[in-house]
Amino acid sequence: MVPLRLFVDRLSLRPLGATDPSGRWVRWVHVSELTDPSPFLRGGELLLLAGTGFRPAESGAYVRRLAEAGVVALGFGVTPVFDAVPPELVAACDEHGMALLEVPPHVPFASIVELLHAELVRAETRDLKHLSDGQAVLIRAAAGPGPLRAVVERLAELLGGWVLVVDRNRDRTWSAGPVRRDAELTAALERATASTSPMSAALVTAVEHVEIQRLFGPAPTGYAMAVARRGPFSVADRGVVGVAASALSLLFTAPSAAGSPEALGAAAVAGLLRLPTLARALAGPLDLAEDAPWRVVRGLLTEPPGSRETIVQRLSAVLGTPFVEQDGDSFTAIVPGGEPVDDLCGLLDDAGHLAGISRPHPADDLDPAWGEAGAALDGARIGGGCVVAGAEPHGVMALLDSAQAARYAERLLGPLDAAAAAGELLGTLRSWLAHHGNWDRTATDLGVHRNTVRHRLRQVSRLLDLDLNDPDTRMELWFALRWRTQAR
Repeated sequence: MVPLRLFVDRLSLRPLGATDPSGRWVRWVHVSELTDPSPFLRGGELLLLAGTGFRPAESGAYVRRLAEAGVVALGFGVTPVFDAVPPELVAACDEHGMALLEVPPHVPFASIVELLHAELVRAETRDLKHLSDGQAVLIRAAAGPGPLRAVVERLAELLGGWVLVVDRNRDRTWSAGPVRRDAELTAALERATASTSPMSAALVTAVEHVEIQRLFGPAPTGYAMAVARRGPFSVADRGVVGVAASALSLLFTAPSAAGSPEALGAAAVAGLLRLPTLARALAGPLDLAEDAPWRVVRGLLTEPPGSRETIVQRLSAVLGTPFVEQDGDSFTAIVPGGEPVDDLCGLLDDAGHLAGISRPHPADDLDPAWGEAGAALDGARIGGGCVVAGAEPHGVMALLDSAQAARYAERLLGPLDAAAAAGELLGTLRSWLAHHGNWDRTATDLGVHRNTVRHRLRQVSRLLDLDLNDPDTRMELWFALRWRTQAR
């Protein structure tokens, strides 16, 4: 649907009478000179007429029938029949709350129809992009660390509203945004969690639209999701909600399907699991001791795209590990930490992959390795070759005393460490700088919405009291992040 105000603003149609055209939406534009076109209308139309055969004295009955048929507004074309909109028609529209627009002689009715069509096509394209972008964001969130929380937060951002997910079996909830909790919502969620078959419900209040869906999980019942936004849900919005519901249902059921060592290793790569048995799961397939150290490798694929299975097999052969996950043009792997890291760098460079490699870490403490590998990958993007976290500095970084540089980096970045979401802010800053300030590529890299990137960087700018648009500031922050990575 298209706002009626758009026709006023774009084509200079003049509103007449007391009824404000703002806040009204047009489903279709129709032209008719019939004395009673209401039997041929479905509602939601902007009805255009030039006054052929129109009798001003019958305006009251004419407008009443149109209002009963659901017509949104009348567009009256002046000349050649009438030099001005009849005052009787203006009065009738005021009486029945019908919006009335004067169509000047230089505006053909065809141009009004064309404007509607162009806006409907533009809206459809925008919805398709919204759905496509939303799918990508939600899938990346489901494959990253803290997937349930991440999917809920990303869905709230995509809808511009709030989300509440409940698991009654384990008495757990996840939420994002200002959730409205009242008796009606609670009752609807209870019905959804108690249902043994697919179900959904819709609630409409004066301030928001709420939709509730039952989710699937390992137990027959107990899972549901409520999503809300201020305006009605579009088709694309419902598609995004459907993707989120599928992802959440898969995440609820994932633990029961992750029993093999290979599945546990793949889950560890994706950041989905933190289990005490992970050391044994990683060591078993490679016949290593359970206390063996491990490195995380994060890299970019520079070869022509192929099937996921082919890419993963090739990377597994290069890296000597079955624990490889590919996501678009990037990959993550867990490799034995006891192997010579220079040999691993050489293999990656020969294969044409830019990559960052973490320090060795025990299997039960791989979280720091993830961040180290990401920071090293940033360095690889600049240097054009594989980078290992903690390696001796080279290039410009080797010109300064590493201890002094590290202290400077700590002073510069210290305010971010004290923030509540220090890890998110530092990671977003690092990715944004690595992508030369490109919002979309940063959002894709982090698996978040571009508005999330903007919000986090505004926090960074405020906490550091720095202008991130200044190239000198960006350079200092980039090297500070690099020095900090080398020092740790």
